[in-house]
Amino acid sequence: MSFETVLYSVADGVARVTLNRPDKHNALNHQMMDDLDAAFAQAGADDSVSVVVLAGAGPSFCSGYDLKGGSYYITPPGEDGRWRVETAMAALADIEQRYLRIWNCPKVTIARVHGNALAAGCYLQLLCDISVAAETARLGHPAAGVGSSSMPLWQFAMPLKKARYLLLTRRVVDGATAERFDLVTLAVPEADLDATVDAVAADCAKLGPVDARYKKSVYNAALEIQGLGAAFRYQSHMNALARLARPE
Repeated sequence: MSFETVLYSVADGVARVTLNRPDKHNALNHQMMDDLDAAFAQAGADDSVSVVVLAGAGPSFCSGYDLKGGSYYITPPGEDGRWRVETAMAALADIEQRYLRIWNCPKVTIARVHGNALAAGCYLQLLCDISVAAETARLGHPAAGVGSSSMPLWQFAMPLKKARYLLLTRRVVDGATAERFDLVTLAVPEADLDATVDAVAADCAKLGPVDARYKKSVYNAALEIQGLGAAFRYQSHMNALARLARPE
């Protein structure tokens, strides 16, 4: 299957999903969100795949949701351009399921992060099991406005004080700082990024698809016991309802 805004290939047990709107810094619009969802579904169903590497073409990994072209997250449905309780709740329930399809992918997922990984772009790398960033990458949640992030993984993946520092100041940090904050797994010189990602992917591919599925299921279930599933649902609801408080 080919996609309009995502490049997809498989070799040696590794599926590579590459966001491909380089002129827009891979901002997530409606089509890219659908393509990304479908690509992860395809990789998840492929018995020859043990690992999925998520990357971005061009100067950035992903700059977040498309603020100009629109997306399911940004753009209210309907002709009047207004959020209502029912449309906001439905939209964020859909976004939550898109997040969870990446999070619960039965393969090992690795984010290759360079350039900008901001707001929803940072969410994508948080949803992956392992994130390898260039030391020069820019990560954070600079989005402003009434409400909270729809992504609960900040406070699960990072020390609490570091997570709230980034969320409340809306500051952006480089890849090296992101590694110190536990926002990414590894930060390496950009020249070494591909080789490092390839080596990590090759090691993870040795698990094979059956063991990868088993391990992912167990590790994710342990976090469900700690309340992660409820946190996804709660922050989805609160993000949806906060849209009603924003000025027209």
